[in-house]
Amino acid sequence: MIKKTIAALALGLALAGSAMADSGLKFKARLEGFTLAGVPVATNATGDAKVDVIDGGSALQFRVNVAGIDNLLMAHIHVAPIGSATPVKVTEPAGPVAFWFVGGPPPGGTLGETVNGRLAEGFIITNADLVTWPDPNDAMAGTIEGLINAIMEGRASVIVHTSDGDASTTVPVAGDSPAGELRGTLR
Repeated sequence: MIKKTIAALALGLALAGSAMADSGLKFKARLEGFTLAGVPVATNATGDAKVDVIDGGSALQFRVNVAGIDNLLMAHIHVAPIGSATPVKVTEPAGPVAFWFVGGPPPGGTLGETVNGRLAEGFIITNADLVTWPDPNDAMAGTIEGLINAIMEGRASVIVHTSDGDASTTVPVAGDSPAGELRGTLR
């Protein structure tokens, strides 16, 4: 009887610990008008991103919402290198791409209609879902664990890029900011 009670208690604690690990790490970013280099963008577009750690820390669930994005080019998570000032401010360089929400490596197409609402939603389930970002000081670069660490350290930014296809635009503006129109640091 005592062995069964101890086994039941151990199982209960293990399940409770797993549930707490799944629900304990939730991150958000408010997206505002800045490029990946930290240059301000005059835009009325807004957005938010949410990333939750699930499956005991082995996967991530994400949601990105935007309002007023014209000429969507791509959106992704950038990770600044270890040693960057943290949390990485929207006025500082964001680092390389770690995960693509929409779009893909350039050259890519541009969505001509205005995006209002859910831009991306899904899961990061395996390391193969990520881009291996270069960082000689980060042995976990390119892994889910490495991305979680970067988010916890304030080194991960969500950036939404736009382009009207006109290469003559020299400053980032609403609807034409290939270097990013909206940006926010996950915290």
